[in-house]
Amino acid sequence: MHKDTYGLTVQMEQTEVPYPFPTTTKNMLRLVGTSDDITSAINAFRPSYHEDFANVQRVARPYLNGDPTPENSTALAVALATALCHWSACMRRSPRLHSIQHISDGLADKQMHTRLAELGRHDLEAFNLDSDNSRILRTSSPVQDVRAFDIGLIALLNNLAELLFLSCTRATYPMKALLLITGLMPAFDSQVTDGLKRAGKTGFNNPHHLPTNTKYAGDRRICELPFYLGNCWSLHREDFQKGIEKSLRKELKAAPGRVFDILLFMQADPSRKLILAV
Repeated sequence: MHKDTYGLTVQMEQTEVPYPFPTTTKNMLRLVGTSDDITSAINAFRPSYHEDFANVQRVARPYLNGDPTPENSTALAVALATALCHWSACMRRSPRLHSIQHISDGLADKQMHTRLAELGRHDLEAFNLDSDNSRILRTSSPVQDVRAFDIGLIALLNNLAELLFLSCTRATYPMKALLLITGLMPAFDSQVTDGLKRAGKTGFNNPHHLPTNTKYAGDRRICELPFYLGNCWSLHREDFQKGIEKSLRKELKAAPGRVFDILLFMQADPSRKLILAV
């Protein structure tokens, strides 16, 4: 059992995988579409999904930037539970949500708030790859150690699964919660993983189990994803920003993790033009 800096716990085995994980240029994501393609994908994305994200973000900001007061925690619990239900968490064969009171109490926990607030302060551009294609965190990142980031992310996803759901063994739903609260990175639902496969990224299967250790390839992919996306955003920032600026959702300029979620979701449709590829 590993306990990280913030007291979040998760079963962690010893790993012999070297840090940083080795990456290769053939796996690096690139923007192959145009700014017009980005605009088209954002505008074609289901409006209710845009609104769900905006509604959670509206109450997540006071929670992440302030104290986990009962008011802030309850407002976030209500918006989060509502959005998760809209995003299929309440459907048959999906994990059932805990009560609003249970979720609110968990969000009010200082350790949970500290970790969520820390991830919420991460800009996607803080994640990158160096000239050797090893994962690096920029000096602007609240966490400066890649392994510490991995352990914290894995622990937090497991804690979110326990906090939000009666029984959850898949990464998809806690990743959706993390996306809604922090906007950091996409969730591995079937559309996003299909979008990654169509981009040429291998090994992304759905359903994806909750991560427990980075010695497992599937768990490493969760930890690696922000770095691939951050690298892609940094390389093509001007085109991304131009595409968002021309869209109906200009506020997404401040949420690159959400933009990638949308683009990967939309490019899962084989009839649409490819926007991201290796």
